[in-house]
Amino acid sequence: MSGLAILALGITAIVASRSLEASYLHGRLSAPPLYDDISYFLDAVRWTNAAKDQSIFVSLWDLLRQHAPFSSLVAIIGLGLFPGSFIGPYLVHAVVVLAFLLGIVWLIWRRPVLEIAAGLIAASCAPVLWHTVTEARPDLPSGLAIGLAASIKPTAFPAALALLGSAYAIRLLVDCIQAGGLRLSMRTAFDALLWFVLPLIAIVAVLIGPALVETVAYILNVFVGQRDLWTTGESFWAGLLRFSIGGEGQFGLHYWFAIGLILMLLRLVLAAIHGQGALLDAVVLLAAVLISYAIPSAAEIKTYYFGAMFYGLFVVAMVLNGCACLALGEALLDRFGDRHPPSSSHGWPGACAGVSRPAVRQARRHRPDQHGDTGEPAAAAGHKPCDRATLVALRDMKPEKPGPLYVAFSSPYPVTSATIQLYAERARMNLIVRNELYHRTAQATGDALLQSEILVLSSSIPHTLVGPRVGDELIARMDAEKGLCLLESQKFPDVTLRVYRRGC
Repeated sequence: MSGLAILALGITAIVASRSLEASYLHGRLSAPPLYDDISYFLDAVRWTNAAKDQSIFVSLWDLLRQHAPFSSLVAIIGLGLFPGSFIGPYLVHAVVVLAFLLGIVWLIWRRPVLEIAAGLIAASCAPVLWHTVTEARPDLPSGLAIGLAASIKPTAFPAALALLGSAYAIRLLVDCIQAGGLRLSMRTAFDALLWFVLPLIAIVAVLIGPALVETVAYILNVFVGQRDLWTTGESFWAGLLRFSIGGEGQFGLHYWFAIGLILMLLRLVLAAIHGQGALLDAVVLLAAVLISYAIPSAAEIKTYYFGAMFYGLFVVAMVLNGCACLALGEALLDRFGDRHPPSSSHGWPGACAGVSRPAVRQARRHRPDQHGDTGEPAAAAGHKPCDRATLVALRDMKPEKPGPLYVAFSSPYPVTSATIQLYAERARMNLIVRNELYHRTAQATGDALLQSEILVLSSSIPHTLVGPRVGDELIARMDAEKGLCLLESQKFPDVTLRVYRRGC
């Protein structure tokens, strides 16, 4: 066990170092934070600033009331370990990868050591593990945790609960079939309930309880109130393709999706030959994978991160099916003739030759989604001077009346409002950001923008981000608006940025 733990630690070190290297060259760390990650960094800085004047109990309560306490805590630890840098929150996520690999060891610890080692190497090949380090947000850690039957992200808990509850019900049904009745299988079901389900509910109650109202309000706001802004209009079948052989599936699993399918089918065939008990065990795992596949595909909001539940469970299932195929193969050899030592366990590491190459290639690419991510190469090329110019323009501004300076943004691109807010928070600037992104018309957006003193506008660009593409209309209106003066104007290959001040 100690040797396997050291192996898991070594694999984690490779994944962390290589993925962060790729991020420095092409990804998030090559530019100021611009994505959903920034919201957790901002929560961490605010919590840290407030904690200096609060008791431990109040600080802990405030932490549990965050949108995602896990990611806020990771950001707090990371920024504390690496002050003045944003590498910390990403590096701390290596602990999640290590925990995932150790969880796999725990699941298959009865197998020969070479098989376990091969399973660890195979699991680390999946790009989703590398993305867990390069994306400081709760979706991917939650997906890996769900793969090991747990839940981290509060707003993903309803879907996780549906998945886990379905798997529990299916397992109970299979136990009933094998035991010959519900009564005989109740002890197994009760043990699972006592040792897993109840502790899970207790832990989630602690994590979600303080922010239950905010969590439910967030879910309703995104999935109901702003449904028309976020939905892609894709059907369930399009979602199935998206998360398997489509862009998201290729990004998270690459060719391991095909390998996992082959292992799943091979296990079903071997299990059918072996007998009913083995076949039912294979069907239970297959059902759990299919449920985790169907949930994000059925959701009207489809992003790479929503598929994390499926990717994490698929990786775990791939390892479990691989070990099961070896065990069933050995059993069949014992049954039908002389058994020779199987060589398949030695072939798994060979299948992972060149582990880092495809994974790093995937980590270097970033798919735009509908939650504010716009593509890392563009960020590296243009956002540094863009953010700097905006911040310099704001630094010496004084509000007309005593109090905070109100700054309104018409778009999350090319300047992310939360990035400006983060820098202002770290510099202790009295600044309040207003995101006027959710209005349905140019008129309503313009009226809302004029309620602030500083206006940050972007021209119209084709994008998958929230909000209508009315930037050109807004700029034309503000150029003609009396009482506004232009503070800053920058042109980039894909967008024009303008900063105005009201009340010149």
